[in-house]
Amino acid sequence: MTGVSEMRLLKYKVVKTYFELNEHFQYKKEKINLEPVFKRDVAKLDDQKYEITLGISISSDHYQYAVPFNVEVIIKALFEMNDWEKVEMKTLAIDNATAILFPYLRTLLANVTMNGNVPPYMLPIMNVAMLFNEKQKETFKQ
Repeated sequence: MTGVSEMRLLKYKVVKTYFELNEHFQYKKEKINLEPVFKRDVAKLDDQKYEITLGISISSDHYQYAVPFNVEVIIKALFEMNDWEKVEMKTLAIDNATAILFPYLRTLLANVTMNGNVPPYMLPIMNVAMLFNEKQKETFKQ
């Protein structure tokens, strides 16, 4: 296709993994309803390169009830795409980069919880573009 700019994932890294078991959590037969908090930052490096930081946390700080564990996972990736900041390309570039990173985040979260000797917490498949709509635009503290 001519006129279409290719997006490339140049590198990816794990920035943070954190797991803390809540040893006082009382397990019951009821389903535990956890609603993770997602965060995303986009940093411009130049006209062709940008960095996406994607994170998830489940913490007792987010709930008015006890949770079985506190966990946080943050990943970062460098992407390349010509003129990614142009109005017609920016949303596509950011949403596609987020969609590319999401399976990495999902797998890492499952592995971190599984290695904490609790049932692995698997994020459902979801529309990541909708995840960061106006309702939930959390970013990382600089």
